[in-house]
Amino acid sequence: MFDYVVVGGGIGGVVSYAILKKIGKKVALLEKESYLGGCSGTFKRKEYLYNVGASTLVGLQDHMPLGKVFKFLNLPKPKVKKLEVPMVVFVGDKAIKRYSDKEKAVLELENNFNYKNLRSVWQKVYSISDANWQNIYNVIPINYKNPKLLFKKFAENYRYLLKALPYQFKTSYDFFKDNLGDFDEDFKDFLDNQILMTSQGYSRDVSISVGSMGLTYPNLDNYYVYGGMGKVFDCLVDDYKNVFLKHKVIKIKKVKDFFQVITDKEVFEAKNVILNKTIWDYCDLLEDFKDACIKNRKKYSKIWSSLTIYFNLEDKNNVVDEHHYQIIHKDINPYTGSNSFFVSISDKEDEVLTKDGEKSVIISTHCRISFWQDLSKQEYLEKKEKAKDFILNRLFEYVPKFKDCKIKNVMVGSPKTFQRYTGRYNGTVGGIPLIKDYIPFKYPFNFTPIKGVYLVGDSVFPGQGWPGVIIGVLNLLLQIEDIDEILH
Repeated sequence: MFDYVVVGGGIGGVVSYAILKKIGKKVALLEKESYLGGCSGTFKRKEYLYNVGASTLVGLQDHMPLGKVFKFLNLPKPKVKKLEVPMVVFVGDKAIKRYSDKEKAVLELENNFNYKNLRSVWQKVYSISDANWQNIYNVIPINYKNPKLLFKKFAENYRYLLKALPYQFKTSYDFFKDNLGDFDEDFKDFLDNQILMTSQGYSRDVSISVGSMGLTYPNLDNYYVYGGMGKVFDCLVDDYKNVFLKHKVIKIKKVKDFFQVITDKEVFEAKNVILNKTIWDYCDLLEDFKDACIKNRKKYSKIWSSLTIYFNLEDKNNVVDEHHYQIIHKDINPYTGSNSFFVSISDKEDEVLTKDGEKSVIISTHCRISFWQDLSKQEYLEKKEKAKDFILNRLFEYVPKFKDCKIKNVMVGSPKTFQRYTGRYNGTVGGIPLIKDYIPFKYPFNFTPIKGVYLVGDSVFPGQGWPGVIIGVLNLLLQIEDIDEILH
């Protein structure tokens, strides 16, 4: 009998497993694939490795969520390289280096966008974002079971809370409109797509409180992970004790005062179950609770999936010398419904991802789920080919140096691909968008209708990304276990 069985080896599942194991709980982690990480992992095709999605890592410093977890676990961190330029953004005729250094970042924006008070406005964006991060450091996660500590946190940090609150109710678009006046399409596209990466929404739908964190994401310490993002998960689980790969969970049954977790290989018994599933599909594993997920599908319907392209780039001379690009194109991609994509390229010195000068490349773009539904097999294959050509042509247009290198082993992943490999409802990626329709008062939390069954992942508060999902895990574990020390 396990104290906990964790279903799903994404960020939320692995962090839950690692912390519970550290505090002495008997815990098992079940993952249906042959690797951990889900949408944030690393997979192998033939002799090559590829990151599943965009390969930026933040939050590794000791005061940030992932750093706190590693410190608590007392485990070594993966080998990484800090990026001084986390990404280069192409929009219109501009190539904007998104420097980690805040002053360099503002100068770069001023050199590309001619608005008189852009500097002062961007300093305000920094201020809003900093207040939010201060709240995350000092207030969130919260142990609601400890009113004394709760009051102490709010008393010590009420200035930051009050400072951030008004910006929850003004959209990012309105904030810049009010402070800059009219701005051109390039600037709007820049705002929209930088915000979209971290919030899954555009500037008219995302508050400036949330939007500021997307716009300043490059100013956090961003890291390249040698060997692929999967190395982070390897470090977190450590010895892989009671980690069961290639175990697909079929059903969860309540039997008296414990649960049976039924997989395609064996049955696990546990006092509690943590599901690294989404609010749209976790009910598929439970008996008599289908209505809860159907309700969530209707309530939280403004969701994205992703279309991805994987390939190897023969680049022994390091012609493509940045790690990440965001390409923002004027025309809407007819196969995804978005107008940007993100490119991640392995480091020339990465002996695992870059083999014999052949770099591992992943292109990911936001994709409307409906675009890939109800297709025949032939229509599906043709659409993948057309989507690939559309994106690669835009890549060659904006970053011509890619044409100087040979591309090989091209693979395309659609929402159907994500659904098949991750098991997520309709291949959803990025969780619930952090848009005004859902944030701050309508975002779901970790608890299900069944006592002892809990949720973690990017569809529960506070949402997606390494920092967001880890905070969600800590919010849960603080309620059900004694882990206050992880916060200090």
